[in-house]
Amino acid sequence: MGRRKPSSRNLANITANGVAIQTGQTNIGINQPVKQDNYTVRIDHKISSNDNLTGRLIYNKGDFTNVVSNLNFGTLFSGNQFLKDSNLAISESHVFGPSLINEFRFSNIKRNLDFPENDTRTPSTTIGGLVGFGGASNFPQSRITDFYQFSDTMTYSTGNHTFRFGADIRRNLFDNFSGFDFKGTFGFNNLQDYLNNNAATFTQAFSAADFLAKQTQQGYFVQDDWRVTPNLTLNFGVRYETANVPFGFFGSEDPAQNAALVPRPVRTDKNNFAPVFGFAYSPNFESGLGKRIFGNGLSSIRGGFRTAYDVLFYNILVVNAGNFPITTSVTQSNVLDLFPNLAPATTFPTFNPLATFVNSPTNLKNPESYLYSLSFQREFRKQFVMEFGYTGSRSINGINQLQANAPVLTAAQAATVRASLNANSIPTAQQRRLFPQFGGRVLIAAEAQGSYNAGYVSLKKRFANNLLFDVAYTYSKLISNNDESLGVAAITGGSSQVPQDFFDYRNERAVSAFDRTHRFVANFVYEIPMPGFIERNAFGKAILGGFQFSGIVAYQSGQPFTILTGVDSNGNGTAGSDRPNYNPNGIFMLDPVTRNLRTFTSPLVGGAFSVPLGTNGLPLANSLGNGSLGKNTFRAVGFWNSDLSLLKNFVLPWGGDGNHRLQARADFLNAFNQDNYGRPVNNMNNVDFGRNLNNWGNRSITLSAKYIF
Repeated sequence: MGRRKPSSRNLANITANGVAIQTGQTNIGINQPVKQDNYTVRIDHKISSNDNLTGRLIYNKGDFTNVVSNLNFGTLFSGNQFLKDSNLAISESHVFGPSLINEFRFSNIKRNLDFPENDTRTPSTTIGGLVGFGGASNFPQSRITDFYQFSDTMTYSTGNHTFRFGADIRRNLFDNFSGFDFKGTFGFNNLQDYLNNNAATFTQAFSAADFLAKQTQQGYFVQDDWRVTPNLTLNFGVRYETANVPFGFFGSEDPAQNAALVPRPVRTDKNNFAPVFGFAYSPNFESGLGKRIFGNGLSSIRGGFRTAYDVLFYNILVVNAGNFPITTSVTQSNVLDLFPNLAPATTFPTFNPLATFVNSPTNLKNPESYLYSLSFQREFRKQFVMEFGYTGSRSINGINQLQANAPVLTAAQAATVRASLNANSIPTAQQRRLFPQFGGRVLIAAEAQGSYNAGYVSLKKRFANNLLFDVAYTYSKLISNNDESLGVAAITGGSSQVPQDFFDYRNERAVSAFDRTHRFVANFVYEIPMPGFIERNAFGKAILGGFQFSGIVAYQSGQPFTILTGVDSNGNGTAGSDRPNYNPNGIFMLDPVTRNLRTFTSPLVGGAFSVPLGTNGLPLANSLGNGSLGKNTFRAVGFWNSDLSLLKNFVLPWGGDGNHRLQARADFLNAFNQDNYGRPVNNMNNVDFGRNLNNWGNRSITLSAKYIF
């Protein structure tokens, strides 16, 4: 029997050079065999009555075929993942006396990762709103990481105080190879431009980035747990952290490069003090109103505040290392009749002021967060525990992506494009840069901010009368001005990693793509009882007894997302962040089931979202300027999910002690086949704009058995 031909769905017509071309979606099968070996060794040794030694070694080796790069064409442009992992951990605890204990820990984590591609030559090519072919632009990759950690914590108890002192020293070694844009990366606005060989952007790295980075991270802390009274405990502490910046990856000390808008190296952030405070109070009332509200030792009030820092290393290094003298890449705009040709690769990078540089500002700070919470918990009827609480955080110095030499589109130039219906009728993006003698100057900066506030309530029932459950509801709001800095498609597809306007970052503040206003979760375990007459019958008990029913039911609000034009409509050299104008009088309808953005025939004509269109009826680059529509102004429909499990225990007759059992289990994931529609296509340059193309439902059932002895 021959292989079945792929079938098409979601058919639509797209116009290219005046000809209607039918497009559709199809799935191409792919074989993804996995071979993985896992080994674990553990040793526990009591050196003396006061000394205990523990050691553990975990080793993993895996070969994963066709799991990375571009999987949309089966194995044609896919890549593989080969990894070797080892994790060694050693700890030694020593008791010096009844009030002094010391614990030392050492760990070493090694990882060898390689991602070879099946096709190493085809350029990474994207046809806007339609398809991408060739391997992903951030492949090939490989890396070897070697991480060492030394930590020591001393605990000293005296009176009502328990003091802890400690140090945490980490050493990172990172041997990296990354071929970002090494195959050449072409971006076409639409099918018509692809057929006319008119690339909106073309980027090529003339050599791969191959480097060794080293970093030492240091942390020191002191903490006091003070039991003020039997029912009040206070916690005080402070931690200091610092980490050097690996030289050469964050800027340059070459005056010629500094004059070409390349920043000087990042200075080490040395003022990272992280205080912490917490308390736990259990009111103790023996009578009166206080006892009715708080009980006698049956309630607890907890709260706290702490500061936390993140470390800049792996991904930030990989991005910022893609510069001279390690490698050189050049980005061009409005490139005619070049695809699929590339410039010849070079062995030695050269300094070119027109090359693209990716760096960080000299005053880059470590990401910083402030975390705070307050809760009240009350036990009643000896089975139930109810809790009310608030939790929040504020983050600053988050990683974001900016442009220090962005192209500028004037109103007159946009009018020329609209009149001519030709995005190339004005000077190129390079010619319109603030400093046209220099290329793009991407900044991996630390200017992102966010705030999270949430109130929650939960009810827990301890296991009694064959039933245990936990129900929780959270109402929250997460506001940010950046959701993702490194281009994770699941996030940036709905909320761009770069701002619409590089000169107005404040306008990016909006509900975050990670916001889920409502979140409800319930889990339960129910031991199904038997009627007395069955329980007294051995045969009936064996057949109908031992059943357990459990599950998790969850609901959450949908993901906020942004309507995007899909082309560089504001002419700043970036196509993934441009938003349309909002027309309050335009047609705007939502499908009552899937929450599609529209149910009318021509969403780009007379719709609520407005952008000038080209001769092919799709958004026209360089034609609008900054759109008036806000960021993350729409939200996908929320969803329910129910995972249920039915378990049966059989007591086996051999052994005579009842310790031999067979456990049979059936797990129903998404048991009721509830639909998670996700967000619809939010790219106006996509022929499916407004449609919901997600794969809904997908109930799965797993059967398993376990022998326990």
